Amino acid sequence: MSEKPQLARREFLAAIGRTVGGSAMLRAMAAMGIASSLQACGSSSASPVAPLPPAPPPPPSSMMSPRPGDWPANVGVGKSVVILGAGIAGMTTALEMTRLGYACTVLEARPTAGGRNRTIRAGDAAIETDSSQQCIFDVDDDLYFNAGPSRIAHHHEFLLAYCREFGVALETFTNDNRAALLHSPNAFSGQPQLARRIISDKRGHIAELLATAINQGALDQQLSANDRANVLQMLSLYGDLDTSFAYTGSSRAGFPGQENTGSRQRGELLSPLQLQELVADVFWELRSSFSQGFDQQPTMLQPVGGMDRITRAFEGQIINDIVFDAVVTEIRKTIDGVQVSYDRMGTVSNIDADYCIPTIPAPVLAAIPNDFSAAHQSEIANFQYSSAVRLAFQSRRFWEQNHNIYGGISWTNQEITQIWYPNFGFGKPNGILLGAYVFDGPAGDAFTNRTPQERVDAALAQATNVHTEFANEAARGISVAWKKVPFQLGGWGTSDPGVLLTPDDNIFFAGEHLSILQGWQEGAILSAYQAIDGVVQRDII
Repeated sequence: MSEKPQLARREFLAAIGRTVGGSAMLRAMAAMGIASSLQACGSSSASPVAPLPPAPPPPPSSMMSPRPGDWPANVGVGKSVVILGAGIAGMTTALEMTRLGYACTVLEARPTAGGRNRTIRAGDAAIETDSSQQCIFDVDDDLYFNAGPSRIAHHHEFLLAYCREFGVALETFTNDNRAALLHSPNAFSGQPQLARRIISDKRGHIAELLATAINQGALDQQLSANDRANVLQMLSLYGDLDTSFAYTGSSRAGFPGQENTGSRQRGELLSPLQLQELVADVFWELRSSFSQGFDQQPTMLQPVGGMDRITRAFEGQIINDIVFDAVVTEIRKTIDGVQVSYDRMGTVSNIDADYCIPTIPAPVLAAIPNDFSAAHQSEIANFQYSSAVRLAFQSRRFWEQNHNIYGGISWTNQEITQIWYPNFGFGKPNGILLGAYVFDGPAGDAFTNRTPQERVDAALAQATNVHTEFANEAARGISVAWKKVPFQLGGWGTSDPGVLLTPDDNIFFAGEHLSILQGWQEGAILSAYQAIDGVVQRDII
C-alpha cells in the first residue's frame, strides 16, 4: 500500500487556518517554532484559502418592518390593492391589508396557493417547463416530499406567530445529527465518516494544539497565570484531553462498529482521525459547522404533515380574495393607480386598483408587459436566482435500521451535496428520503438541465457512494428543479434587491428575494411588511 502524500508546511498551516481561524490559533502556531511559515500563511502571496461563510450583516433599516398591529386601524378603508401571486408574501400582504380595511384581490396563476411552498404526495404531478412527473409514493400520511421550504428557524418569529394563530402544529426538524455522515471521494479512501467522529477529533486536535501553545508560553502576554489555568481547563473539556493535555481519542466519537448496526465494545475508543486529513480540505469544516449559522441553529421546526399545512392555513384566511388560474398578462400605471390584465382560462379581464403589489419571482415578472420605470425594469431583468434541485425517493428505512440515523443531513462533495432523512414516522417500515439537495452553481445547473430520469440515475449513483443501500432500496424517485417550475423559474433570489425596495409610483414590490432573509418564508413575510409600510405611510400623509 502506497504512503499517503504529506502536506507541505505552508499547505498544512493554511489548512489549519481554514479549520480554526483567529489570532489565538496563529499565535499557537508561532509558539511551536514556525513563525516564518506563519507569516507566509497570512501573506497575500500564500495560496488562496477558502474562507468560512461570513456572518450575515445586520438588516438595513429599509428592510426592517414592524409587527402586525403597528399600522393605524382602518387606514385602508376605501382603498383597493391588487396583489400578484399567492405565495407566502402575497398571502401575508392580503391578510394584513384586509385587516387594515383595504379591499384586496390576489391573482394567482396556478390552481392552488403557496408559491414555492409545496408538498408532493402520492398522485401529485411535478410539472416543469419541459417535462411532467407523477408521484408514485404509497398513500400514507408520512410519505411526502417538501419540494420547497422544509424548515423553520426558531427565531423566525413572524412565521411562527402565524402558525400559532392558525393552529398549525409543529414538530422538530433535525438539522444537525451527529450520527449522519460526511463524505468526500478524495479523503479517507472515499469512505463516509460519522459526523460525530469528524467533529470530536477536530475539536480534540485543536484543543491539544492550543494547550501546547499555552504550556510553551506563547500566550503569556495575553493571559495571566489564573487565565492560563482556566483556559487549559476549558480546552481539556472542549477537546476531551487527557491529564497531560494530549488528545488520544474520545468516547464522543463513538465506538467501533457503531457506524453500522451497533457495537457491544463500549469500552474501546476509535483511533483519532489524523489532523492532516481533517484540515486538508475545507469541506470538513464547512459541513461540520453548517448548523452553527444563525439561520440553521437548533431548534429548527417543521409543520406536522408537510410544509404546505402553512399555505393551506393562510389560504383559508383569505380564500375569498384569491382568483386562481389567473395569469397576469399586463401591468400598467393609471393616473391615480394601476390596471392589471389577466387571462383566466382563455378570458382576459382587467382590474383597476389604487395599488399593485407584485410578489411573483423576478424571472416571471420580467416577461409580463409593463410600464415600470427603467430602473425597476433593469433590476427585475437582471435579478439572479439559485438553480436549486431536489430529488426524493421512497425506501425502506435502512438509515434507521442499519445505521441508527434518525433525521438530519449527510453531506457529500459530489454534485448531490446533501442527503436528508425524514424527521417523522420513526420506526415505520418505509420513508421518503431526500437523495439530493443541490443548491446552485455548476452542480445545480447540471441537474436542472438533465431529464427527470437522468437526475434519478445520477442521484442514485452518487448517493450509493454514501449509503450502499441506495442502489437496491431507493425507488420511485421524483425531482423538482426550481428553475424549470412554471410561474417560478428559480429557487430563491440571490441579487441585491436594490431599487426594488422602493416603490414605482403606486406599485410596491415584495417577495422573499427582496428581504434580508432571501430563500426563507420569514423573508417573504418581512418583504410583505415592507410593502405594507410603504402603502400605509402614503395613505396616512
